Amino acid sequence: MIRITNKEKCCGCMACAQACPVGCIEMQADAEGFLYPNVDETKCISCNKCERVCPIINDSKKSEDVITAFAAYSKNEELLLKSSSGAIFTEIASLVLKDGGVVFGAAFDEDFMVRHTYVESMEDLYILQSSKYVQSVIGNSFKEAETFLKAGRKVLYTGTGCQIAGLKGYLGKEYDNLFTIDVLCHGAPSSLVWKKYLDSLKRKTGFEKFEHIRFRVKNPSWKDYSFEVTSASGKKYSQLYRDNIYMKLFLRDICLRPSCYSCSFKNMERYSDITLGDCWGIENIMPDFYNEKGVSVVITHSQPGMKMFDNIKSNLVYKEGEVDFYLPKTADSRHSMKVPSNRAKFFKKLSKCDDVQELLKYTEPDALRVIYRKIKKIIKK
Repeated sequence: MIRITNKEKCCGCMACAQACPVGCIEMQADAEGFLYPNVDETKCISCNKCERVCPIINDSKKSEDVITAFAAYSKNEELLLKSSSGAIFTEIASLVLKDGGVVFGAAFDEDFMVRHTYVESMEDLYILQSSKYVQSVIGNSFKEAETFLKAGRKVLYTGTGCQIAGLKGYLGKEYDNLFTIDVLCHGAPSSLVWKKYLDSLKRKTGFEKFEHIRFRVKNPSWKDYSFEVTSASGKKYSQLYRDNIYMKLFLRDICLRPSCYSCSFKNMERYSDITLGDCWGIENIMPDFYNEKGVSVVITHSQPGMKMFDNIKSNLVYKEGEVDFYLPKTADSRHSMKVPSNRAKFFKKLSKCDDVQELLKYTEPDALRVIYRKIKKIIKK
């Protein structure tokens, strides 16, 4: 029976809940807004399947296979503008859909909370496009993917590293018709923080209902992107990401899931076939290759992943290189974030406040840390 005594040891992938043969596991939100499994012991049959599928309990990384790195972006400028970086996901997903396959990914629901779902047509692919900086609720998507796989359909499943590990643990076997993509992940923010932000945003903008939300609008550019909301009446509210309250909270690590501070899925021994992310800093190391509309880093981890990339090469501008060249070891997506000193105070205040603006003060370093940094700089000079 799965028991979560240390919240750092649960990534919220929901593999355990989907694997339970008697349905005795329910995912429940804690005070911080993160989901954890809760077992009804009166129904449990002690089969331990929940423990066997858990990617953290069974953190047995596959051996490195075909690790190749590319900087790449789509030749299609329309796709580039709709994507967060180089539109590589859209190119791969389009290929799968045109071949009669199914694509799984994160999408907004009617309340603009984030959930995993699937699409079967090019017309619906847009709901999975673009970044969503909220932890996605996996729901029954592992089960749904398994059904398609057993029916012989090609399945492309996208998610964070821990979600792909959860999927592989749930399936318990390899499928020739399964392709997986994980995204370079900074960390998974609380859905409760996101909900509080949306409520305060409605008050600020006067929008009764949101029609579209985009975390990464390439205005003025890919590097200097904006957060944008469109109302049901067509009005828009836009802010540079560095001025946006929610993005500040996210990028300063204060509202991440506890497991993100000790993440075991950020190394290069991935469960996925391909890893995708932003190729930040490409303008410094390869200025001739830089495209202000976006450049992705693409890392293949398997023969199927390499074959998938080969199949879309004709649609891309790309250049092969070393992993550490395109994705430095110092990148946030390659190491766990440190727990902010004010994190506990932040979440205690979260339950009592209505305006997330009040929470920004908890992201600022305390006086001792500021003094320490100044002394360190002086010594370095």
